[in-house]
Amino acid sequence: MSWFELQASELDHKNLIKSWQVGEEAHSSLLQLSFSDVNSWWYVVFLGGSLFLVWHFYGLAKKKGSNHASYFRVAVVLAVVLYFYSGYMVMLLWNIPFMYIPQTLRKGVFGDSFGTINALCSGLAFAGVLITLLFQRKDLSETRKQIGEQNFESQFYSMLQHQQEVVKNFDIQQSKTRKIVAQGRDCFRHWDRFVGHHYRLYYGVLIVNDPHCHAYNQVYWHYRSDLGIYYRSLYSVFRLIENSNHSGAAKFGLLVRSLMSDYELVMIFYNCLTPQGSKFTKYVYSFALFDNLDETLLLDQDHINFFTFEAYGSNRRLIEKLRIGPPSK
Repeated sequence: MSWFELQASELDHKNLIKSWQVGEEAHSSLLQLSFSDVNSWWYVVFLGGSLFLVWHFYGLAKKKGSNHASYFRVAVVLAVVLYFYSGYMVMLLWNIPFMYIPQTLRKGVFGDSFGTINALCSGLAFAGVLITLLFQRKDLSETRKQIGEQNFESQFYSMLQHQQEVVKNFDIQQSKTRKIVAQGRDCFRHWDRFVGHHYRLYYGVLIVNDPHCHAYNQVYWHYRSDLGIYYRSLYSVFRLIENSNHSGAAKFGLLVRSLMSDYELVMIFYNCLTPQGSKFTKYVYSFALFDNLDETLLLDQDHINFFTFEAYGSNRRLIEKLRIGPPSK
């Protein structure tokens, strides 16, 4: 219909007033709505959609790098606070029509309604500070522990290197010509042979108590300048491991044990049976030092019974030969 086709009756002021009143009533009915009149499904959809967006953006930020993820975590915390305040406001305005919300917000009573939640948030913030301090204390404790373990490892490898240098500098010379007949770890094989020689002498010719100790002492006191520093340096390494409280102390003890030759173990074996080597015995048991012991190199294979099964670690072959084995035997 064009403007020229309008009839006079349609331009009547009463009809215009009636149309205006209908529009006003429709507009007023919309303004009379409140948060309680909104279908609950809209809240569920809004909350679910928000959570999905948060999860999606966090995944994208995590892929881009740790810095983006850290910034996003801060944003999530701020968003949670904002959602918390918004939810509290919706609860306060739950039954108030939308048209009266601006008037309600201007009232001082409504502002005072946030006093409780502000106090709650202040308490939560204080609790967060305390929790942060606790976490920082835990982090500092772990950092100190890591630094302590790093210092131990540095000192351990330095001492182990020194102990290996001691072994490397060993030499056995002929008394007359001063010719070197053995160097380094090979000296332990010669010392073991000298102990065997004296043992056969004491056991076959001279009747003495503990011939193995007498035989060993003959060699020890003759070569004490080398053997003494060897045992002291090795004792210091094991003592460092024992006093370190390192989480991997057993691993470091295994490393030291793996560097010992068969003849070294034999010399340590008989040294522990003498008064000067008795203090070393505790490390024999702590680190199962004779786990790789070759009993055929001993002066008598029955000598394995001088130590209990703890000294032989997981060497079942030796443990089965003991007269008094483990309790489960």
